[in-house]
Amino acid sequence: MRYRPFNQLGLAVSAITLTLDETPISETERTRLVFAALESGVNSFELASLSPDCTAALRAAVDAAGRAVLVLMLRLPSAKDGRVAPQTSAAEVNACLDQIGAHSFDAVMVDSEGSPTAQDAATLHALRANGLTRMIGATCGQGGPTMDLTVGYDIIATPFGLQSDAGLRKRLRALFENNITLVGYGFDDRVRPAPPVEAPRGLGRLFKRAPAPAEHDPYDFLRRTPEWDADALAMAYALTETTLATIRVQTTDIATLGRLAVAVERELPPGASAQIEMARFSAPA
Repeated sequence: MRYRPFNQLGLAVSAITLTLDETPISETERTRLVFAALESGVNSFELASLSPDCTAALRAAVDAAGRAVLVLMLRLPSAKDGRVAPQTSAAEVNACLDQIGAHSFDAVMVDSEGSPTAQDAATLHALRANGLTRMIGATCGQGGPTMDLTVGYDIIATPFGLQSDAGLRKRLRALFENNITLVGYGFDDRVRPAPPVEAPRGLGRLFKRAPAPAEHDPYDFLRRTPEWDADALAMAYALTETTLATIRVQTTDIATLGRLAVAVERELPPGASAQIEMARFSAPA
């Protein structure tokens, strides 16, 4: 596992951050996933849910590795979603910290997918003022971060993957130079092929037109690169963006997590960057 600077406080973070969310798996499976992450060298975990199952799994990581070596992040929904009331979120966050055995998070971000509301900002600043987090920030939407979004924030989660262009890289560099910590997500957005169109069955074949041929996927080469899995290749490409401190991985499959952890140590195969760039220009909008 490779590690990168997380912020100006001296923290080092694994290139992969495992996100724990409400995906329906058993508590035992989620705990095994956390231990598999630790064994792969992952020291960064993000809670995307305050559910007891997620906090119990994170408590297992804290108990096993110790709080000092872990980077712990919390992602809260925006106030406009109505899922977390800003006036009660401080109490919920404090209760969550008690459950995982920690005094504070390293970062709390609001999942705004756009522009955080005034309530979001007030909630985050209150959490930091109360000592419940060291850093505050937001998850931006598919357009990537803007300077307006980052005012008063220490950390930004930004989409970054196979379709990210030079303009986004330039904005990330500007934010990085302004001491904002950057977390990537969505690295595998173009990895999964489109589902095949099912042909008519039985007598329906006589009355229905044949399905149109599937549109050519310019990213299909990802699935044909020798000795590489498509998602691992996408992960390795995302890590070429050196301004990103870490990349969120959202999976409940231990084998997938292991493959991505191995990909962190690998260099892109010759010509892969050029193929990705050509695919980006030829991909449909």
